[in-house]
Amino acid sequence: MNDLTLSRRGLTLVRGLSLELLPDQVLAVSGISGAGKTTLLRAIAGTAADAITGGTIDRAGRLGYVFQEPRLLPWYTAHRNVALMAVDRDRAGDLADEWLDRVGLGDARGLYPQQLSGGMRQRVAIARAMVTVPELLLVDEPFSALDRALAADLRGQLTGIIAAEHIAAVWVTHDPHEAETVSSLRLHLTGEDGGWLIT
Repeated sequence: MNDLTLSRRGLTLVRGLSLELLPDQVLAVSGISGAGKTTLLRAIAGTAADAITGGTIDRAGRLGYVFQEPRLLPWYTAHRNVALMAVDRDRAGDLADEWLDRVGLGDARGLYPQQLSGGMRQRVAIARAMVTVPELLLVDEPFSALDRALAADLRGQLTGIIAAEHIAAVWVTHDPHEAETVSSLRLHLTGEDGGWLIT
């Protein structure tokens, strides 16, 4: 990001942000509701180009995205939901098996989303993001609806995957403890005229 400015509905959300994120770095993005956290993620993903009113975002390589909700297709099994996103189409089934095993759902590969708990659905969503072989992973509060113990467990699992795969990540959170736990860098959006602070 180079001198990035983001705006929505006439409000400046982020003004003049410059930042380089390297492999193995996790940037936690925090701030009040409406400060621009999800807009920033969407701008990085390329789905909110209209919000960029200044500066540039340079992305290299593939993106993975873990959303607030799992967004699984209900008519497909866990395995098929993951395999659909595999970059290597010839190995899609094997890669789906591998990632479902890695998130602890090897035995649930034949189940449909409605047969899975909330935590299991989020683990399928993580596996789906990882079969894209991302160099940058975007994480948008995927555990906020889960109980604290389960959220902590899945948070640890995802940070372990990020470290093992040597990828960079941008992780949006409302939780100061989560921001501190997952990140090597922290970006706080103040919600006041595009203000921000990096620590």
